[in-house]
Amino acid sequence: MNSPRIRVEMQKPNPPLKDNPDFRSMPYLRAPRFSACLPQKADTVEGTSVNTLGIAAKTLSAPNRTRAGSPTTPLPGQSDAGVLDARRTAWDRRPLTRDVYRRYFEDIRAELAPGRTHVEIGGGAGHLKASLPHVRVSDLVPTPYVDFAADAMHLPLPDRAADNLILVDVLHHLPRPIDFLREACRTLRIGGRIVMLEPYISPLSRAVFRAAHPEPVDLRADVFKKEGPVFDSCGPFSSNQAIPTLLFFKHADRLQSLIPELRVVTRKLDSVFVYPLSGGFSGPCLIPGFARAAAWRLEALARPLRRWLAFRMLVTLERAPPTHPNETGLVPRRRQSLKTSSEGLCGSRKYTRSTLVTRRPPTPAGWHGLVYSPGHAKGIPRWRGHVM
Repeated sequence: MNSPRIRVEMQKPNPPLKDNPDFRSMPYLRAPRFSACLPQKADTVEGTSVNTLGIAAKTLSAPNRTRAGSPTTPLPGQSDAGVLDARRTAWDRRPLTRDVYRRYFEDIRAELAPGRTHVEIGGGAGHLKASLPHVRVSDLVPTPYVDFAADAMHLPLPDRAADNLILVDVLHHLPRPIDFLREACRTLRIGGRIVMLEPYISPLSRAVFRAAHPEPVDLRADVFKKEGPVFDSCGPFSSNQAIPTLLFFKHADRLQSLIPELRVVTRKLDSVFVYPLSGGFSGPCLIPGFARAAAWRLEALARPLRRWLAFRMLVTLERAPPTHPNETGLVPRRRQSLKTSSEGLCGSRKYTRSTLVTRRPPTPAGWHGLVYSPGHAKGIPRWRGHVM
């Protein structure tokens, strides 16, 4: 007599999960991906336990796994373009994340060199386009959000054609970052800039990234390897979040000696409080809407502690003139004789200490020219700005 009744109870449609009073009282469990973690309630029908929440949890969670995907690293069966689609969806659904990145984009705009040719490398879902409408967006993965597909190590740009190269969370994904910097140096005009927003590994961010972020952090990596990738690369989303910190902080002097044409203009640490608590693109947002203004005020108060607590860095590199006069085909313009004149060799030409070579570089109108003045006794080339 009891068995048919039990079967009838299990076949009844379960009430919507949102109507459960325990579920409504816990807003952080409203997302479908947390529904499987809800406690299982049991109703007893004539001594037999019947689960009324398990079926509902399975119904909500199973479609979500196939529909959403990961916005950071691809899950099994997820394509690279699917990651960017999931990132675009997360961007539309997370207002605090949009606010955080729009502030980043304003800082990037302030760092750009004058000019019209702005190229974003690794544009992904094309978020920067709204803040910089004239930027040309590229990515290794062709998607509807980018203007053209390109490899960062082999940019399809002529020599000295770009005014600015912009990278947002890209450098730590490149298996050969030094090769990219050399390629960027080729494509930038003199005075052009590389503006990069990247993770910063502080004592706090290192612990948080290792505990709650899918991308690895390896501060022992050799970022100056002459052969092979600097990390195990198995796709465009492989990474080492420590690469920017190693290049621009720990080994900054070695990088400057290796690529002297790129000089560091800005190294700014940011994001102590709001960015990690916003959840980024995949984590839970821990700042409610009514507390956002207070969170930004707390962020400003925590700025003196950025060295130990920051999560992000803004780095700007500027393309400096070449250190060798023959690289630009300079011709001596005038000579002056001094009473104490020492001589030095620069390339195949012999210059005196008082030699001045002036040349307008092939850059947009209004940019400053350059004055070449050899060093003292050793003939070390030196460059300084000069208004033509």
